[in-house]
Amino acid sequence: MTGGARQTLIADELVRCNRALQESIPMMARVAPFSLAAGLLLIFLPVKVATADDWRIVKLAYDLETAEGPVWDTSGTLYFTEIFAQLVHAYSVETGEFQVIRRDSGGANGMALDLDGRLLMCEMAGRRVSRMPIGGEVEILWKTTGQGKGGPNDIVVSSSGRIYFTMPRHRCVYRIDHDGSVTVAIPEVAGLNGVMLSRDEETLYVTRYREREVLAYRVNGATGDADEGRVFARIETAGTEHGADGMTVDEDERLYVACLGGVWIFDRSGREVGRIRLPGENVTNCAFGGESGEILFVTTQRGLFSARRVVE
Repeated sequence: MTGGARQTLIADELVRCNRALQESIPMMARVAPFSLAAGLLLIFLPVKVATADDWRIVKLAYDLETAEGPVWDTSGTLYFTEIFAQLVHAYSVETGEFQVIRRDSGGANGMALDLDGRLLMCEMAGRRVSRMPIGGEVEILWKTTGQGKGGPNDIVVSSSGRIYFTMPRHRCVYRIDHDGSVTVAIPEVAGLNGVMLSRDEETLYVTRYREREVLAYRVNGATGDADEGRVFARIETAGTEHGADGMTVDEDERLYVACLGGVWIFDRSGREVGRIRLPGENVTNCAFGGESGEILFVTTQRGLFSARRVVE
């Protein structure tokens, strides 16, 4: 066999091996085929992706009237809302007990804690953003004017205390600055829903519900202003019952997005790297909690779940 024929056979075998390897890797983890250039063989190994088998899921409460707004307090308490029952609950991880801490909540949806540990609540029916010390009185931070249905949907607070919240009916994200002034941070976004800051607070994420898109906006840390933004990620899934909803981020800047049937996980580049499957559930939101942030709390239209990563 000539040298040229031997090289051809080797190349053909590499192509066959590469094809077999590519077929064994999930689509989202494929990187590139083997490359033969200047006698150099580059092998791209599959990327480990999270699957449902990587998470242990526990149902904490069920038969709820649309659970939403999970937010963790370092005291060991998870707060969440029940929109159509107009309740705000506190769940103790240590005791497993639930307690109603607010009734007639105005249809509170998304929530966050401010720097003083007070609950900030997006009241859909009340059409306002309210604030409440735990066990204290409710006060109004912002209220929409004019006619029409629909109120604020989701909310996030920066480490400096600046507040961002979505207002779907106004097609914008509002910002409440340190002096209490309210301005439009991001205008003209049709179908917007959830909002979340990256851990470094340089990026503001916004979901578009029906489009199942995540938009990303660069944020000026000094002023709070955002740029024109870009499409960061899209969720591909069957069914039309539920769209892209609330979000959270982990310590490695991965973004977790609630949607129909589970939670989608994206890395900082917007590449899907995993999914936590909750078949049959319209997943509304998620938030990390627990003593070391090891628990992902997930709300759905019917229940509250916890998800812990399984350590091999």
